[in-house]
Amino acid sequence: MRFVYITLFCFSFCSLTFSYSQENQTFDTKRLLRKEAVEVFKDRLIVDVYHSFWMNVPTPVTQKFNPGFNVAVLWDFKATKKSPISFGLGVGCTFHTQFSNAQLRESPSSGITKYFLLPQQISGKDSLMKLNRITYINCNIPLEFRYRNPNGFKFTVGARLGLIVELAQRYKGKNTEDANTLQNYKNYIKTNRQNINFDVYMRCGWKFVAVYYSYQVNKLFNEGKGPAVNPMSVGISLSLF
Repeated sequence: MRFVYITLFCFSFCSLTFSYSQENQTFDTKRLLRKEAVEVFKDRLIVDVYHSFWMNVPTPVTQKFNPGFNVAVLWDFKATKKSPISFGLGVGCTFHTQFSNAQLRESPSSGITKYFLLPQQISGKDSLMKLNRITYINCNIPLEFRYRNPNGFKFTVGARLGLIVELAQRYKGKNTEDANTLQNYKNYIKTNRQNINFDVYMRCGWKFVAVYYSYQVNKLFNEGKGPAVNPMSVGISLSLF
C-alpha cells in the first residue's frame, strides 16, 4: 500500500513538474517569437511607391499624375545588440516620371534646355496624343538613421547620393509640327543636365509599411542651362524583408 502511495506521489510530482516546464517553455517560445517578429523587419529590401511633385516647373506647364518608385537593398548595422537605433547602408535605384502638356527641348538659338508647350490641338482633351512622358532614373547609395521600437513603430531619416543614368522624353501621338501625321519616339536628354543627384528622405510607419517622403536637393539641370526643377515625392513604403 505504501508503495502505491509513493508511486502516486511521484507520478503527481512529475506531472506537475512537466506541466510547469511546458508552461515555461511556452512562455519562452512566445517571448522569443515576439522578439523575432520585431527583428524580422530589418528593412533589408525596401520598395517605395510614390507620386512626384516637380518643383519650380514654369506656370503654363500643367502636370498630371506622376507615378514612380524606389528600390533599395540595405544592410542593417545596430548601434548595440539591444539598441532600437541602427544605421542602414546599401544600393538603390530611383525612378521618376512627369506627365504634362510640355516637352523638354534644347533651344536651337541659345542652347538652353526649356519647357516647350504642346499645341492645344495635340495636348487638349479631345486630342489623339497617347503619351507624353519624361522619365528620370538614377542609381544611388542610401545612408539611413533608423529607430525601431519593439512594438513595431519605426522612423527613418536618410540621404542618397546617386548617379543620373537616364533623363528622356517619350512621345506618342500627333506630330507636333504637322497634325496630319503621327510620331512615336524617345529622345534622350544628355546636355545641360547634372550627372549626380542628392536626395533627403523620411519614412515613418509600423512594421513593414510606412509613409514615405523625399526631396531632391540639387536641381536637375546645371544653373542657367535649364529649368530649375527638382522632384519632391510622397507615397508609401514597403519593407519586404
